[in-house]
Amino acid sequence: MLILTRKPNSSITITNIYDENGHKLQDIEINVYADNRIGIIADGSVDIYRSEILELGD
Repeated sequence: MLILTRKPNSSITITNIYDENGHKLQDIEINVYADNRIGIIADGSVDIYRSEILELGD
């Protein structure tokens, strides 16, 4: 696990992402807002879930 600390109104970009067929996907951008919210910009084929939602299926 990589743990990063970011100041409000900054972002993190994840690059070099490929799907299961080897096709390159767009970069994922994670934005950190001043009020403790995050925004995620990712390819439509990337599933993004809150961990507590995934735990409900167990």
